[in-house]
Amino acid sequence: MGKAFGIINLISVLFFSALLIGYMNYISKERDEIERLKLSYAIDYASDAAAINMLKTADLDMDYTKEKYFQVDPTLALDTFLDVFCLNYDLFPTLSNKAYVQEYIPVAAVTGYDGYYIASQQVIRTSSGDYPEGKAKDLEWGLVFEMKRPYSYEHNGVNYALNMGFRNTVALKDYQMVRLEGLPLTDNGRMSTRDAKDLINTTVSNEMAHRINLINDANPNWRHNFFIPNQIATFNSVNPIEGPSFLVLVQNLKMNTTRAISGFSVSGTSVEMRRMVVGYVRDGVNYYTFADRVPAGVTVDELFYTINEAASNKYYPDLETLKSKPKPKGG
Repeated sequence: MGKAFGIINLISVLFFSALLIGYMNYISKERDEIERLKLSYAIDYASDAAAINMLKTADLDMDYTKEKYFQVDPTLALDTFLDVFCLNYDLFPTLSNKAYVQEYIPVAAVTGYDGYYIASQQVIRTSSGDYPEGKAKDLEWGLVFEMKRPYSYEHNGVNYALNMGFRNTVALKDYQMVRLEGLPLTDNGRMSTRDAKDLINTTVSNEMAHRINLINDANPNWRHNFFIPNQIATFNSVNPIEGPSFLVLVQNLKMNTTRAISGFSVSGTSVEMRRMVVGYVRDGVNYYTFADRVPAGVTVDELFYTINEAASNKYYPDLETLKSKPKPKGG
């Protein structure tokens, strides 16, 4: 009886131990999933802030020939990302904390109107002699942006540089630059806007993937093993880059988790061209029309983004001006 009772107790203890181990494993996985979701939000929020802050809106050019045109500051974008990311993890954005976060970012990119910037892990200084003579373990690495690169395309020996306006192209032939109207030719005729978007996305994604491979090869003592995420590999089919954007990859982050977690984010802005609507009073009646069709002798009272907004403010369509063709400028 005593032996049987001992066996039953042993089985109970083993069962309870297995149950406890399973529960602890579940709790650990649940916490990692929560941290993975937290990382995703932290990257997205920081990327949004970086994309907004990198735009030099004072230099905005509203010429129709430069649709989606902004000047971008990649260094400011990265610095903003690191600031917001640190705050999401309750870290004060000091230089040391931002340097620590950079260790988990193998590559980042900023896309502009007519080119893009790539930041990758590079040797910035060594404590045991000049690079590359210094040993790899003594090298200090940092995330550094390089010079701007064009969205290049080559066809029949001619190099072309695309832009996000898709209205004109710069061609380089015999060391001379020529601005051409429209998109360049391909083997199947003139390049379409969709093909141009695919080319821009593929150019950036391939360069990011290439930099990851270079980092892994350049530093054999690198404590992180970076890999190419599937989000980058599918760029040419989803076209996430539609305007000025900030792209960043965070990998192998171990701050509040037992396992390394990773995340990727694309954040950007889309520049839209709107035909503004104006409201005015004529013969005692509130009318609205497009800003380029305001009749002579009236005073504009209000400015609206859409005709629905004007109508909701009790303005009525000025049918005479809306149906007429705009007057040529200078005539």
